[in-house]
Amino acid sequence: MVHIEDKEFIRGKVPMTKQEVRCISIAKLDLKEDSVLIDVGAGSGSVGIEAANFTPKGKVFGIEVNPHGIEVIRQNLEKFNTANYELVEGLAPSDIPDMKVDRMFIGGSKGNLETILKWFLCHSRDNAKVVINTITLESLNDAIKGLEKMKFSEI
Repeated sequence: MVHIEDKEFIRGKVPMTKQEVRCISIAKLDLKEDSVLIDVGAGSGSVGIEAANFTPKGKVFGIEVNPHGIEVIRQNLEKFNTANYELVEGLAPSDIPDMKVDRMFIGGSKGNLETILKWFLCHSRDNAKVVINTITLESLNDAIKGLEKMKFSEI
């Protein structure tokens, strides 16, 4: 299991979760070797690609709608030779494959946070976990309200 330094990632002009935040987020996801993780708003792919190191028997699905982000993720997948990561070009939750998952990381929601959380509740296995990173106080407030409304624990 390896953490990856920021300087190792190809970034382009897309958002990237910084190393310190990425490490904490991955720790909070409490990934198992067979976890199935959805990385919503994958950006540069940094969270999902690093998380793939912790799920050798599992799978990571990165959801990204930005064409620049999609290209950067492809470059990073090739650079790190990440075999257990599938890039889904589209918008969450409508383009997330219909499957059961046990982990979700939300780095960007394009205003769909509540519907993404509803999708997660409908598709999550027992003891599933979601981690949400926000940049603005408004997004943090929206996340807290959504989690409380849907009765998530440990907010």
